Amino acid sequence: MTYLIYSALYPSEDFYRTDFTEVTGIKLPEHVEFKYKSATYPDHFGDYTSISIINVGRDFYNNLPKALTEKGLKKNGQKIHTKEFDKALEHTDNLEIESEFTLEEGGGVYYYVGFLTDNETIIVKRLSW
Repeated sequence: MTYLIYSALYPSEDFYRTDFTEVTGIKLPEHVEFKYKSATYPDHFGDYTSISIINVGRDFYNNLPKALTEKGLKKNGQKIHTKEFDKALEHTDNLEIESEFTLEEGGGVYYYVGFLTDNETIIVKRLSW
């Protein structure tokens, strides 16, 4: 019982990998470094916000924009900021966001991927309401 409560409050890395796949349409490489991760507890409709900062390496970083465009995310599209996003920005090691891709799907689901200036780290956010 304790494990179930703990995993509900502090989701595993697999949870964030699943959200990455939902947001981007592709799998996250096995060898990446999660620099930050946070998620809200799902409400009674199953809606939640998750955000992660992931060092994916240069090659994956450079190829990701094409995959995002193919999924329908738009470069520099509409941004929906949340307190979870603002808190995540405190963990970027002073790196700036150099480009952003977003997609809002029907039914209240929003996807975001931001590319940081080190050319190997991204911010991934999934939001539903």
